[in-house]
Amino acid sequence: MLGVMELSISAKMQRALLPLGLLLLWTAVGLVFATAGGGVAHGLALWYIWGLLAWAMVLVDRRLPVPQERLGVRALCHVPLSLVFALVYLCLSMQVDAAFFQGAPPPHWGLLWAIRHGGVQWNLPNYWLILGAYFAFNYHREVQERRRRAEHMESLLTEARLSALRAQLQPHFLFNALNTVSAYVETDPQRARAMLGHVGDLLRFSLDSDDRREVSLGEELEALDHYLEIQRARFASRLQIQVEVPPHLLDARVPGLLLQPLVENAITHGLAGLPEGGEIRVAAWEHGSDLVLRVADNGGGLKNGWSLDHDAGIGLSNTRNRLAETYGPTHHFSIAPAAGGGVLVEIRIPRTSCPSGDRGGDRGKAARAHRR
Repeated sequence: MLGVMELSISAKMQRALLPLGLLLLWTAVGLVFATAGGGVAHGLALWYIWGLLAWAMVLVDRRLPVPQERLGVRALCHVPLSLVFALVYLCLSMQVDAAFFQGAPPPHWGLLWAIRHGGVQWNLPNYWLILGAYFAFNYHREVQERRRRAEHMESLLTEARLSALRAQLQPHFLFNALNTVSAYVETDPQRARAMLGHVGDLLRFSLDSDDRREVSLGEELEALDHYLEIQRARFASRLQIQVEVPPHLLDARVPGLLLQPLVENAITHGLAGLPEGGEIRVAAWEHGSDLVLRVADNGGGLKNGWSLDHDAGIGLSNTRNRLAETYGPTHHFSIAPAAGGGVLVEIRIPRTSCPSGDRGGDRGKAARAHRR
């Protein structure tokens, strides 16, 4: 809303300053071309006439029944108009001459003399120079406006795609989380209630971040901690989590719910089938002007011939699409076998920081380097 008000105020200021700008423009032209014989005042008066005629030319051009893009046809329409305007200029300039030079012939005799001696032809170049400058300015303005509209439409399209991806992600993790909780409803109601609390917090974060393309890394890690609490209740000591994030990176911007599907994928496909469980490591660091995020596990690894294009599930596909929509070619997303077994997922995005007020107070304190 504030941005719209600022644009409205800016447009009003431009309209208010336009007459002053045009007056200064024609004054500058008059001073440059003022002749010594006629004097500066006489030269300014003659060019002020062209300033008024230029305004009339624009009004006439805007009322021509020809589309703006048919520039050639519009130019042909101005051929007879140029003769009319040149004649009008001669009439007005004769009045100026009569006012400045007492010995000048009467305006009607001066006009006839000027027409006979090519006065109309001498003023046609001025008309076409002014018209050409107007066409060039109008074309530039239309190009800028089309570019602004295209950028706006691209932004709306990107937001629509991201909203669709978030809408796809929310039911996915919510279903999986509730499915985990349901296993303890009868056997361990207290644990089920605690897990439902974390599900509620995770869902609240998802809804709160819907109107933001990015959240702080601290908020993202806090949301991840709610998900991990649900999984710890399920796996107990079989699941080890290590998070290594420097405190100064907690304000870095990342897409909301970026890490959760990666960790979920590591648990579901990497560790769930191992009797002894395993470890998941989440890390973040700076690489030049980029932020690097890594999720690694020591589970069963990727099957032979695994491909991100053909074998990725909802979580990984969703993550890849969101990164592509948000960052385009400035991001990197890779999934590869880890050196000691398991899978390593790495993301590299441009490093930007959230305003200090967006970090949510004490949010992100659970993201300090720790081992559980």
